[in-house]
Amino acid sequence: MFLREMAISLHNLEFRWHKQAPPTLLIDRLDVPRGERLFLRGPSGSGKSTLLSLLGGVSQPQSGVLEVLGEPFHLMRGARRDRFRADHIGFVFQLFNLLPYLSMVENVTLPCRFSPRRSQRLRDKQRSPEEEALRLLAELGLDDPRLRGRPVTELSVGQQQRVAVARALIGSPELVIADEPTSALDADRCELFLRLLEGECAAEGITLLFVSHDASLAPLFDRTLELAALNRAVQ
Repeated sequence: MFLREMAISLHNLEFRWHKQAPPTLLIDRLDVPRGERLFLRGPSGSGKSTLLSLLGGVSQPQSGVLEVLGEPFHLMRGARRDRFRADHIGFVFQLFNLLPYLSMVENVTLPCRFSPRRSQRLRDKQRSPEEEALRLLAELGLDDPRLRGRPVTELSVGQQQRVAVARALIGSPELVIADEPTSALDADRCELFLRLLEGECAAEGITLLFVSHDASLAPLFDRTLELAALNRAVQ
């Protein structure tokens, strides 16, 4: 029997914010195969933010196994987790986390400045980071030349969100984690965004973990899970 390699694998995971606190996460098992597009419904209080901080290497579990792209995140030191995240994981943050003093294009190309691996992937395709940024932004409806040099603080909330999406995708990371990425988009922009995200992930074999409270988006993905059902700490 052929077994698919896992992009994310959690076993007997437990996380508490401090020793005397009740557990925030208790997950017996979660496996996400490479290349899967998983919709994880995470309503308020289900442990969504904590789980994403663990998958991003910002926090570490008190016990259990946390493997990301075959690497033991639960054993990695901080500096190694930071390097691994820069090379292999694209994030779409709910609050965008764009740098206000950089332009739209500069924000999108930022991961390539921190990750030679992502820059090399673009060189292999004979593209510069700037060319790839403009391509992704155009796909997301941000191809107006007048926007390119503006600080991102002058963009609308919806425009900033699309910049954050392009930044996550640049350099074809193996895993993209999107935290409520459609919350500031209207219906037309939401469809455009999801089409681009699906196309880029399929073309590059990217695993997608899409976290949202909006259950209407679930049919667009390969599989749907309820975080509240996985997390015994909130049951």
